[in-house]
Amino acid sequence: MAQWLSKTEERKYRLPTEAEWEYAARAGTRTRYHNGDDPQGLTQVANTFDARAAPFWSGFAVHATKGDDGYAFTAPVASFAPNALGLYDMHGNVWEWTNDPQGPSKGSVYVRRGGSWHTWPLYVRSSYRNWNSPQTRYTLVGIRLLMEAQ
Repeated sequence: MAQWLSKTEERKYRLPTEAEWEYAARAGTRTRYHNGDDPQGLTQVANTFDARAAPFWSGFAVHATKGDDGYAFTAPVASFAPNALGLYDMHGNVWEWTNDPQGPSKGSVYVRRGGSWHTWPLYVRSSYRNWNSPQTRYTLVGIRLLMEAQ
């Protein structure tokens, strides 16, 4: 996707590194989420596993936040207020791939960040890391591309 877009737009696009992603997600804060430390406040700024999604996954309902963000599954982009850097959906909605390999020296797995609509609040915090093989396909994983300055 980044290569195709770079060629089409004649600009350089790429996945962020983990450090770039976390800097963007934190937006100058030192809290778990860009809006503070309270997981119950996530429903105001992010699409995560909450009371709306819990009925679809009753075995995990105990892990849901008590609020309702209005979406049981993915939400349209920018459905919530941006963080202090003007970036939308840094927490929740879909996991986002980064460009940092993990595991064996061949980089068989890559780190993804941010959590999704199906992610418990503990795993949506700015510092949490998850990983999968780049060949993994899930409806709750997506990308965020950076456009490099010219």
